[in-house]
Amino acid sequence: MGADRGLALELDVCAAYRIPHSEFLRWDADDRDKAIWHHIWRQEECQHCRTRDEEWDESRGGYRYAYVAEKRRCRGCEVKEAAQETVTAEDGRGVYVAMIRNEEVAGADA
Repeated sequence: MGADRGLALELDVCAAYRIPHSEFLRWDADDRDKAIWHHIWRQEECQHCRTRDEEWDESRGGYRYAYVAEKRRCRGCEVKEAAQETVTAEDGRGVYVAMIRNEEVAGADA
């Protein structure tokens, strides 16, 4: 499978949609092409700021000031960063903070 880049790409799309490859193959060819195109398009975004090079590049139809930066506060990031500060060398390598849904609160949403 390593040499079959097309299959690898299809499997990446299936993983993103959380569907089996057999289901993906049942899709209309146009829908499969669109899903693959969208997957590739998203892969080309900067992983940090989610913008695209051509949006900034005036020679490619972009604009030098395509975006402005805006400070925002995310309560989830705030909680995660505070918890991350409690990780110490004694915890060992590879320790990170994961956000786990509070099922007591999640049940109240229903």
